[in-house]
Amino acid sequence: MALSRLWQYVIAILVFNILSVIVWSLFSKSGFGGNEKYDYLLLAIQWAPGICSQKQCYDPLPTRWTLHGLWPTFDDKRSSPEDCESSCTLDPLSGHLKSEMEEKWPNLYGGDASFWEHEYCKHGTCCTDILSKPTDYFKAALKLLDIASMNNVLSAAGISPNSGKSHSFLSMDNAVSEILKVKNVKYVCAEVNGKQVLTEMRLCVHKSLSFMVCPSKDTGRTCDKSKHFYLLSDDS
Repeated sequence: MALSRLWQYVIAILVFNILSVIVWSLFSKSGFGGNEKYDYLLLAIQWAPGICSQKQCYDPLPTRWTLHGLWPTFDDKRSSPEDCESSCTLDPLSGHLKSEMEEKWPNLYGGDASFWEHEYCKHGTCCTDILSKPTDYFKAALKLLDIASMNNVLSAAGISPNSGKSHSFLSMDNAVSEILKVKNVKYVCAEVNGKQVLTEMRLCVHKSLSFMVCPSKDTGRTCDKSKHFYLLSDDS
């Protein structure tokens, strides 16, 4: 009888230790409570006509590149940190910041406030070492979007929205290198009616909030750069 209780005790200890390792592994992977461990930030900017060619979006569509998010990221193949606060809500934005967010960081599917809260709670809470408040996080992303100056990049590449004309990624890469002085930018595409349509670009950002050359690792769904892409117009 005593021996049986001893084995039960040993098994209970083993189960506890295994569960502890699993929980620690999950929290370590997500970055919970340890947002200083990420290596750089990823600025994701999106082109609404491309995204909304395959999804139902609100009308009218933005006629400029808008923000998807600013994401703390590891420089290896680990999953990036997410949800680094156990409880997170976002106070309503107001004034000039709210107006700028509505223009440059809209939810393409409607409901801006819930989108902003999602992005901050999932990603912004993981970079409070450099952006301590939600407003700091949003203002930094807005400033980076302005610095990226996609109109200048596209002009340098000779690219304008045109659903009937395709472009090479080499021309885009050269323009990004010339204007922003960076390389290894990641592109996200969708297949629409047999065309490779550009929907998003992802640029790497130092913790000092300046653009940097991206590590060579895959930072998400990428396009087939051996093929041309289309930058759809908003009347597609």
